[in-house]
Amino acid sequence: MRGALEAQLGAAFGEAEGIAQLISADGGISPAHFHGMARDALQSVRYMRHIALAPGDVISDVYPLAGNERLIGLDYRQLPDQFPLLRAARDQAHPVLAGPLQLYQGGRALIYRRPVFVTGKRGVRFYWGNVSIVADIDRLLLTAGLRPDTEFELAVRGGDGKGAEGTLIWGDSRLFDDPQVKTTVEVPGGLWQLVAAPRGGWSGLDLFGSPLFLFALGCTGVFSLFVAQLNRKQRLLEQRNRELHRYQAQLERLAHYDTITGLPNRILFQQQLSTAILQGHGLAVLMLDIDGFKQVNDSLGHPMGDLLLQQATARFLQELDSQDRLCRLGGDEFVFMLQGAQGQVNQQVRALLRCLQRPFDLNGNAALVTGSIGLAWCPQHGEDADSLLRHADTAMYAAKEAGRDAWRPYHPDMTERLQQRLELERNLRRALEHNEFELWYQPKVDLFSGQLEGVEALLRWRDPEHGLVSPGAFIPLAERTGLIIPLGERVLELACAQLAEWRADDGLPGPLAINVAALQIERSDYVTSLASALERHGLPANLLEVEITESLLMESQQQACAVLAQLQAMGVATAVDDFGTGYSSLAYLRALPIDHLKIDRAFIKDLPGDDDAVAIARAIIDLGHALGFRITAEGIETQEQYDFLRHAGCDQGQGFLLGRPMPAEALRGWLAENHERRHRPPGR
Repeated sequence: MRGALEAQLGAAFGEAEGIAQLISADGGISPAHFHGMARDALQSVRYMRHIALAPGDVISDVYPLAGNERLIGLDYRQLPDQFPLLRAARDQAHPVLAGPLQLYQGGRALIYRRPVFVTGKRGVRFYWGNVSIVADIDRLLLTAGLRPDTEFELAVRGGDGKGAEGTLIWGDSRLFDDPQVKTTVEVPGGLWQLVAAPRGGWSGLDLFGSPLFLFALGCTGVFSLFVAQLNRKQRLLEQRNRELHRYQAQLERLAHYDTITGLPNRILFQQQLSTAILQGHGLAVLMLDIDGFKQVNDSLGHPMGDLLLQQATARFLQELDSQDRLCRLGGDEFVFMLQGAQGQVNQQVRALLRCLQRPFDLNGNAALVTGSIGLAWCPQHGEDADSLLRHADTAMYAAKEAGRDAWRPYHPDMTERLQQRLELERNLRRALEHNEFELWYQPKVDLFSGQLEGVEALLRWRDPEHGLVSPGAFIPLAERTGLIIPLGERVLELACAQLAEWRADDGLPGPLAINVAALQIERSDYVTSLASALERHGLPANLLEVEITESLLMESQQQACAVLAQLQAMGVATAVDDFGTGYSSLAYLRALPIDHLKIDRAFIKDLPGDDDAVAIARAIIDLGHALGFRITAEGIETQEQYDFLRHAGCDQGQGFLLGRPMPAEALRGWLAENHERRHRPPGR
């Protein structure tokens, strides 16, 4: 039982080591990387509740965020019931296990505090902050075998790792008054005490305790019975020893092997990798992530996800040589140790990618996934297990960013790019705090009358040092880090404030269109935020139009459709942006709550000289009108494009020919000029 407890504690809180070591080596971790590692950890250890990052002992990020929003900004230094143990962990440079504690967001849990130190200039080591893992204590103990229906009565004490001096953790405290069997359990930064007693007392094997024994000993006939009883007791002891060895072997396997795939886990793999490095053989470390696994898990359920992992493991093993090693880190992440020449390893990497491309049969359900692989060579990319795993992981994320179903060898530039992204992310957070964002506006014009029919709001970042930053430089990062959610809230506020100002000055240019990102649909109550912004500024809903990209519509159909339907019911117009770049059909879109279609600029730029572009544009306009949509063309830059689209029946247009994106003050001048141009007498 002690071994099971220590194994479960090690499995739960060992996940913090990878995050902490990455921060120690690189000086930080991107939210995308942190969320990926935390997601995998929570999927592999079910009783973990969440993982939090606290640089300077103030929580800056937590995964999952849902249900834990109030933790962001929590300062441990202001918590007298938690900070002393955290300070002890910092001073001793050693993890501690706090609890059981009542959480601020509700529930009873253990909290693993892992202090993190980074090396600064001139090799000075300083305290960065901590990584905390919160685990459901009751589910952890249940997994370790502490349950009320066992043959033994059990109890555990030692809150905050204080052993016999600690509070009761589980069970009946009276068992400690006269313990039958007592042992200690090693926990981070201290000890627990585990006590056990058989229900109803020990079985009657103690012949020496019987008052009849001395009388019976004098009888020769009974002496034979005594010898037989001793033999029986010896056999029982031997049986118990065999069972103990079997249980120890099972615990050893649980501590070093993955229960789903049967593969070595991180602990055993790191031992194998360290041994191979010491032997001096050239080797490569591969980090593989299964792309699309989450969709399988979410749509078909965890049992089918586990089956996919088992089938993928079987395929991987077929591609490996006898000296190679394979491990499942957790979730859908695997790591390989391959030994051989570079050409041979490269062939194996390509074979691993190909083996994932074949469909998986999950009890009659076909599943299609791919893989992303990062590769690090020893000793070129690291001379110890931690460096090789960290660099292979960095290269794997580079493969994901390159489009997935790909592999990338590690290059030091990847770490440099990671540092650049971290710097950009810090600046982005600062920009949110200091209100460095502004909206520019691009006119949308009726192609027949030339009348202004509204504007589209486009976000701009005015950095105090670098000036205007291109949206292409920060919007993808905002989406990867989750900052797109507060950024979207800022856009709503700026847009409604500007509409209210125009309305007060009797200078409304028409409805204002704003774009919504995938994460805003998936991870925030977007409709409530929009309604609150309208109410706060006293605006009617019909002054806003929400644009959603076709790709988002296809990836998150149910959520996107529900949001669009609620917006339409409020009176907000809805539009599909960049139409033609996804895989939807007009017939499918007809059933959705949409008012407008915007033809992507990719189909406009070659008009009217390209026959294919002409055919596509005419088809979208004609079929869109037949299905009741208004059509807007994006990216009109020449008079020839304008004339073609007007004659083809396109309703609206926007582009540099009609008006570039501009600040609100410049738009006021554009409006006056456009009004004068439209009302100028012919020939003047």
